Amino acid sequence: MTHLLTLLLSRLRAWVLAEPEDVNAGAAIGASGARTRWPASRTWERPDARPSGSAMTTADIQLSALRVTLLACVVLAGVVGLHTAAMALIRGKPWAVVIVLVVLTLLGAAIKQAKRPGRAGALLLLAAVYAAALAITISTGTQPELSRLGYVLSYTSPLVAGLLVNWRLGLGLMAFNSLFYLLAISGFNAPQLPQQEVRLPQSLFYVHTALFMFFNLCMPLAVFRMVDGMGKIQERLRTSRQLSEQVFQAGSAPTLVCGPDDEVLRANKPFLLLCGVDDENALRGLSLQDLLNAPAGEARAWRPEAGLRWWLDAGHGRCEVELRSAHSIGRRLQAYGFDDVTELRRVQAHLAESVLREARATWHDALTGLPNRSRCIRQLDALCAQGPAGPAVALLTLRINNLRQLNARYGVSACDDLLKSFVRDLLASLPAGAEVARVRGSVIALQMPVCEDASEMLTQMRRLCAALPVQAMAAMQPVVLDLVFGLVAVRELLSRQAGPIDGAELLRCCELALDMGQDARWRQEFHGFGVFDATTALAVQRGMAIEAELPQALSGGQLHLLYQPKLRPDGSLLGFEALLRWTSPALGPVPPAEFIPVAEACGLIGGITDWVAEAACAQLALWQARGGNAARAHVAVNLSAHDLERRDLFEMLTGALARHGVKATQLELEVTESALTRQPAQALQQLQRLHEAGFTIAIDDFGTGYSSLAKLVDLPIDVLKIDRSFLHQLPGDLRRERVVRSVVSLAHSLHLRVVAEGVESGSQMSFLQALGVHGLQGYLFGRPELPGHWQALMQQGRMPSEAELAPLDPA
Repeated sequence: MTHLLTLLLSRLRAWVLAEPEDVNAGAAIGASGARTRWPASRTWERPDARPSGSAMTTADIQLSALRVTLLACVVLAGVVGLHTAAMALIRGKPWAVVIVLVVLTLLGAAIKQAKRPGRAGALLLLAAVYAAALAITISTGTQPELSRLGYVLSYTSPLVAGLLVNWRLGLGLMAFNSLFYLLAISGFNAPQLPQQEVRLPQSLFYVHTALFMFFNLCMPLAVFRMVDGMGKIQERLRTSRQLSEQVFQAGSAPTLVCGPDDEVLRANKPFLLLCGVDDENALRGLSLQDLLNAPAGEARAWRPEAGLRWWLDAGHGRCEVELRSAHSIGRRLQAYGFDDVTELRRVQAHLAESVLREARATWHDALTGLPNRSRCIRQLDALCAQGPAGPAVALLTLRINNLRQLNARYGVSACDDLLKSFVRDLLASLPAGAEVARVRGSVIALQMPVCEDASEMLTQMRRLCAALPVQAMAAMQPVVLDLVFGLVAVRELLSRQAGPIDGAELLRCCELALDMGQDARWRQEFHGFGVFDATTALAVQRGMAIEAELPQALSGGQLHLLYQPKLRPDGSLLGFEALLRWTSPALGPVPPAEFIPVAEACGLIGGITDWVAEAACAQLALWQARGGNAARAHVAVNLSAHDLERRDLFEMLTGALARHGVKATQLELEVTESALTRQPAQALQQLQRLHEAGFTIAIDDFGTGYSSLAKLVDLPIDVLKIDRSFLHQLPGDLRRERVVRSVVSLAHSLHLRVVAEGVESGSQMSFLQALGVHGLQGYLFGRPELPGHWQALMQQGRMPSEAELAPLDPA
């Protein structure tokens, strides 16, 4: 019972004070005894419930005062009203019961409305006061002085209205109560209830008790509650003001409070720190225009727009601040919040620099600082987008051909300096409007406006290339630069191209021209350039078609061998050279000069060599089976530079011999001088192993390469073949005759056999016979033919005499 009473008192106190209920009491009851059925977590739901700890407002205090007044009025009604009603019923006075019920009904309605915030409860209380005043006035019978005490009770209504509703209603009731005052002082006797003597014997006691309790209890309690509540609000306001001051001073954002003319009234500590002063009095009276300056390059007056940035003269220099917020705080005051963005702006500047560096690293070469390949292609894309109507532009690529050798000799660092120096000289020699990019390690692309005339453009390009530096310094040593050039006339290429072309394709065409520039034939034709034009485009297309068809040639039986005889000076058969031919269903006859370089470039030359060795050994086996002179014939096949670099070359050749039962002495291997220069040590090792196995080794096209005599002495060779270029205009050309005599004499001194190829006339044959060559080969004795063509030669073992030979057309 004690716990239940405690809970009821707690809830009554919370209701009277207009504060959240103390639910801890209910929880304590639920936790302390098992007699209660209320769960400890239960809360009492009310429409006016507020979160615990929320600040009390004036409306809350008014509501609390109303509840205090109502509680006192209920006590008054319970003590006086109920007793009066009981005595009236005993004496047969029903009017008193009705009056008491009306007052109690109004009070009950007021209590019900006082459960929630609002003015309805207070208005009902006022109605109850006027009802009680009216009851006193009209129910006292023959005692006018006692009746006028009802007017006195009505005088409390302005105080109740002012306290519990608002002062406007209080003033209105003051004016309304003037009527009762005039009635009282005029001696007016209010009409009484009719038909019976209503006054009770205790009327004086009841009226004075009601007035005493209302004036001495109800109203003082209401005033005390209002005063106490307002004091608490003042205390909270004081605490809140102190907290606001602390927040204002210790806040992280620099803040200013300014007056109507933007003069500074308050400044918090963060703002003072920015300004380099200790006391805010140093800033008072200054205007924002005095403190803040527009950023450099901007001319604007002070505007309270969030996001604008300003310079502030700080104690440690200038700092940049950004207006974060501007709020009106009453009394025509404005609060401005700022952010110190000095460090942020510095970080943004560093970030922008980083972005620029990253963009430069993305689009520029780190070593030379030139635009890189991606940037070059992007520029060419823009040029290609203009089509043939665009400007006349030449795309020139140049390569330092010997940069790799210079790297190996002088080191990468020295050659990097060499390349940077070359780029500086190159930029200094270029005309205005030229664009330069480094598209590969040693390849530089130049995009330049040129004349529309093709011959004038070539002249302009030759003049430019002649002005480029061909000497440089590497590790303090002068070196000669081997420059190779490739050229594309962009407008001509765009107008000739059937389909769309982009920057990458344009650059590829120029690099193809650069590769052609390394070919002596192209350099001679275009006077030092590899030019990608209609002719070279057809050549490139032809090369691509050949590359696409070559695999089918190997697997589809499209290759065949022709044989050209080699004779001794006395006309007897020395042997044959196997010459590869390809007849493509798609391309027609394709000469070796076209498809052999393509096969070397695309890695198919090894398969072709395998096929040739296999076919030559098969033909030797067939001839050997026929007996006679054919059994003693041997065949020469050609090996490329790539073949000499193969690890399985020896096994491939010996395997072909073994499969067909042919001796190694019957197979002669011809290699060119240029093939020996790519990997000299590996080539020498391969040739020594083959020579030791019995293969005959011949140097083909001797005199056209760069072999030195020292290398010639060391090579395990058996035969020197004089190139056909030395036999032109022989006999009769004294210089060529001396060269041929020297070659033959050199071969004799080294105990090498000499075979001259390209013999096309009897005079040439007589000249070579007189020199003592060991073999002759050429159109004079027959063009390359299928093996069946030489059946008679194989049977006789010799060719007809010179008189019997009909002149053959060397073409």
